[in-house]
Amino acid sequence: MNGQLQNLIDYTREKFGLNDYYLKRHHFFREINNFNETAYILNMEWFPNNSAQSDEDYNSSGTAVIDINFHTKALNRIIFVEDVSHAESSLYPSSEKESAIEWIEEVTDLTFGRQFLLVSEDDNVLSFGAAVDNIPVAPTGTIEIEFNEEGKLTLFSIDGDFPNEDQIQWEPFGLTPDKYEPFASRQCKLIEVPDKDQEKWLPIYGIEEIYLVNDGEKTIPFDKDLNSFVKKDSVMKWDKPIEGEFTKQDTDLSIEVTLDQVLANEPHPDTIPITNREMETCEQEVLRFLQLEFPNGSGEWKLTGLYLENGYIFAELKPTKFTNRAFDRKLKLMIDRENYKAVNYIDNDMLLDMFKHFKDADDPSVTQEGAFEKLRDYVEVEPVYVYDHEQKSYIMCGKLECPYGVNAITGDIVLLAGL
Repeated sequence: MNGQLQNLIDYTREKFGLNDYYLKRHHFFREINNFNETAYILNMEWFPNNSAQSDEDYNSSGTAVIDINFHTKALNRIIFVEDVSHAESSLYPSSEKESAIEWIEEVTDLTFGRQFLLVSEDDNVLSFGAAVDNIPVAPTGTIEIEFNEEGKLTLFSIDGDFPNEDQIQWEPFGLTPDKYEPFASRQCKLIEVPDKDQEKWLPIYGIEEIYLVNDGEKTIPFDKDLNSFVKKDSVMKWDKPIEGEFTKQDTDLSIEVTLDQVLANEPHPDTIPITNREMETCEQEVLRFLQLEFPNGSGEWKLTGLYLENGYIFAELKPTKFTNRAFDRKLKLMIDRENYKAVNYIDNDMLLDMFKHFKDADDPSVTQEGAFEKLRDYVEVEPVYVYDHEQKSYIMCGKLECPYGVNAITGDIVLLAGL
């Protein structure tokens, strides 16, 4: 066995008190974080020494599944199967909140209050979120820790990013109603949601969530937080279809890698930005695909964006015909980055089939301005540090949202979560 790998296995056994275990299986995975940094993860499945010898592809009760960063030894995840642990209990916290927080600080090198805060506490489960001096961050990082009825730790996981002080542009929160209400008014939009009881579309006014930068001059959308996402707005048109047919090919989106790749420690392929030439080539390939798969659909589709996922370039396509409906048609075309040929696609048309018999929504009797006046007092703006890819740092913003909407027919205020 490779010496570096063996050292990490020995370290894991000692660090997490696995003297009553043996290593059954291990795998390697590659990940990329919000800062466009690559991490190689060693996944290990430790079986209790008294477990039945078996080659079955399942984990017996008490198995410890552990994910560790191969190069930094940082713990990502530990799970004890069926809430049974045979690990050395003195190395783990008790189920008391203070003990759990102290242990989390030890294994993550994060500071409670300054870099993570308690989000929820329920039935031996503690959930935390990334923070900067008790102010949440976005995209958020999460920590979860669970205990069994005996008070033994049975799960720890940390996902996402937790910024340090060098990544923060410090400033006090300064968004007042005179700054955010004009944006809130523009974010008040009409959307049609399915009413299953009446089997028709119901028009609702709601305030679309958005981040407003602290100076009140700029917004950052909730979606498209992928590092690689490139926004496009290209209507796909052609004079005539082309001969042939599109054949879907098998694709591999697995994040598993080999030991040689881990030792090479090369950057994840998705950290290499999409070039202008690649964008032009992909746009032509999108056009070719549409000519083959939707030959009579010239002008009916729009390329809205390109992004990277596990070595593929994904092209996002939406209909040019705009609707207010909560669910709309969308295509995701997978393009091989080596030869720039489309290999597969995902179409949500089957999901929309269940609503095709729904009746169209009635015309609204409430105006957009009237709806916002009803919602004005329910608008919430909370401080949050948001990662800005252009500045490569976290900047102070306000998370603008509203839990309520307005029925555009009756004018009633409704709780959006109940729709």
